Amino acid sequence: MAGSTAVRAAELAGLEFFAGCPIESLGPLASQLRPLTATPDAVLMRQGEAAVSFLLIGSGRARVTHLAPDGTPTVVQVHEGMIVGEIALMRNTARTATVVATEPLAGWIGAHEAFAAMLEVPGMMARLVRLARQRLAAFLTPIPVRVADGSQLFLRPVLPGDNERTVNGPVEFSSETLYRRFQSARRPTPRLMAYLFEVDYADHFVWVMTDGIDGPVVADARFVRDEHDPTTAEVAFMVGDDYQGRGLGTFLMNALIVTARDDGVQRFTARVLTDNMPMRRIFDKLGAHWVYDDLGVVTTVVDVPASAQLPHGLSTQIRDMARQVIRAVG
Repeated sequence: MAGSTAVRAAELAGLEFFAGCPIESLGPLASQLRPLTATPDAVLMRQGEAAVSFLLIGSGRARVTHLAPDGTPTVVQVHEGMIVGEIALMRNTARTATVVATEPLAGWIGAHEAFAAMLEVPGMMARLVRLARQRLAAFLTPIPVRVADGSQLFLRPVLPGDNERTVNGPVEFSSETLYRRFQSARRPTPRLMAYLFEVDYADHFVWVMTDGIDGPVVADARFVRDEHDPTTAEVAFMVGDDYQGRGLGTFLMNALIVTARDDGVQRFTARVLTDNMPMRRIFDKLGAHWVYDDLGVVTTVVDVPASAQLPHGLSTQIRDMARQVIRAVG
């Protein structure tokens, strides 16, 4: 690599977005980028305009605002080490959001040739698809749900920020609740929490329920597809202590049924503690036959029902929301 390109490739390798990428694989991309600086309040991209470039942030922060068709804004923050503008290039559509610098910002901008070079970096396409799905999920309006006790909660796909909101939020997940979920007395490690909340939505899909449209996460339910058999997926739930006994587990199982069936999953598996009766009862409704797997642990395999026990309109909302994330890119 030429001197300036080599320096720029080394700078790119230090960004969060390119973590783990060999410097030499970033050379072709580095040669296609040009430096960019921006002052606070500078508009870097505008929702609805044609997409001709993407931005890699070397330093500084920006605000990303997406306006829904009804005018409802969704705002997220991006910072050094991140990429913006990639979704429209991947989908070959207009900009999905407006990006405004909130402090002095420096980085690199790349056009279609740079984007093509970036796609040649090993593993980059999967990384971009995963990131794009996560960002598109943030633009969705949560679905209001009336649960068994009459209270209203909200359903939406998981977002990476839910990791922090769950660990440091006001909802208690007691040691007993965590033990039933993870079958271990140890609290989940940061690496495990990242795995649980920063998903790809295709092979690992997670629904969360929040108390208030922007409120804390009170429950989650997921399916993780078997890497050797994509028609089979393992299911797991976790419900905050104060929200147990309200039918959230049953509702979330039905939300998973709608999503998994539409995404080609035909069988659910589960591995739970023998005395985890709430989860066992949910699977019993699907015809579970439990087999002892280990001391204090049972497993089951059940067919995914053809339909969920939900009102038709709600099932349609859930299916359509999941499709917007799963099928948006890739």
